[in-house]
Amino acid sequence: MIDLYSSSELKLQKAQNYRTLHEKKKSLLRALIQKLFLKLLLKLFPKKFLSYKKKIKFIMNKSGYFLRLYLASTYLRFRYPLYFRMPSTQLSAVGTAIKFLEILKPQKIDFFLMDGSLLGAVRQGAFAGTPQDIDFGIKVEELPKLLDAIPLLKKSGARFIRVRPYNKLERLQILFSCMLVDIGIYRKQKKKGKVMWTNFGGERKNDYLIHSQERHLPQNENLTKNRFAISLDHLIPIEVYGRMFMAPPNPEVYLKKKYGKNWRTPDKKQFFWNKSEFKKNYNYF
Repeated sequence: MIDLYSSSELKLQKAQNYRTLHEKKKSLLRALIQKLFLKLLLKLFPKKFLSYKKKIKFIMNKSGYFLRLYLASTYLRFRYPLYFRMPSTQLSAVGTAIKFLEILKPQKIDFFLMDGSLLGAVRQGAFAGTPQDIDFGIKVEELPKLLDAIPLLKKSGARFIRVRPYNKLERLQILFSCMLVDIGIYRKQKKKGKVMWTNFGGERKNDYLIHSQERHLPQNENLTKNRFAISLDHLIPIEVYGRMFMAPPNPEVYLKKKYGKNWRTPDKKQFFWNKSEFKKNYNYF
């Protein structure tokens, strides 16, 4: 529970606009070794302790990530032989997505792809870029079912579960071995007779479902002109890595608004599940 965290940790979370619901505890042996190591480091380098501690933490986190990624991808190559030759990050992403949806299958929650995951799904049949997270969305009325499933996610190996922003729940983020599942909560709004599904992601007051070049707009800009009606009343299946995921019924319209008119053209050579099909349709390679 959140009250188990130190006041300094709570202040950090509040400053970064998230709140931790669960964090996997270190083993007693690991905690003891870490404590002894830090005492030794402080004794040997009292003046540079904080600097060295930060550098060593970064190196250890990176090393741990790549070790987990290697072990996970090795396991997944044999579990899913069809994906044997896939890049490790792509394999980890699809493996985590399959695992996550399988864990929550009994809850009957309609997850749908959004953001970069939807971009790659429509454009290349795989998640875009070098995926560090999987972007899902759900409608707000299904949020109670997702929250009820938190004990199940913890039991299934979630390293941490957190919500954004700090004092509300607009996004739920679950970190598994080396891949983050990022779930936006979408609410129906009506404006000028048009229905819009919005998600205020907690990064700033004006975050919402659809607008172009969202990271480059000033904080106080009026974003209403970039909104448009989108329906989530029914979802459509879309093929990703040869598997079926759900998506909004007008993904191309959404992607054009969010990523611009050239959204179909990657900014660099990326992984495509079916290169020959993409080459035939878009003449990229």
